[in-house]
Amino acid sequence: MKKLLILFLAFTLNACNDGDFDVPVFEFTETVNKCGAYVLYITNTTKTEVLVLTLPPTAIDTIVGVKPLPISTTVTATYRIFDVGITDKYFCQAIPPLEPKIIKELKADDTGIVNITTAKILKDSILTGYSYEINISNLNFKKGEDRIYRENFVFGTLTIKN
Repeated sequence: MKKLLILFLAFTLNACNDGDFDVPVFEFTETVNKCGAYVLYITNTTKTEVLVLTLPPTAIDTIVGVKPLPISTTVTATYRIFDVGITDKYFCQAIPPLEPKIIKELKADDTGIVNITTAKILKDSILTGYSYEINISNLNFKKGEDRIYRENFVFGTLTIKN
């Protein structure tokens, strides 16, 4: 009887199912891609996982310093998983393509803050452009039971040359 009880408990504990959401590694390349002036995105190496930031027109400017932007209806962060890698033009199209298919999409809630640090790029004392270091604090994606949280997430650095 003891053996049956132990076997039953072992089987029960191994039969648990925590759902079908695989926790992503959430590791992206260092390259910040840009479509238009206000859509920034980073991908993983296979381009199947993407983190997209949509910013208002005032976010990327030439004022040196840190600009905090709360995630809201005008500042959005979206995490997507695709069935195959996307092309560099995926987010630059007016109408999103049907392929590749989006397997999972999570939108960040309004607890996060996008911090953009603007700095001048100088070469021989001549202004040649600007760099924008982008970090997100309290980044929280949640949809049903699926949740991804990062207290401090380095999105990357966008460089715009004159």
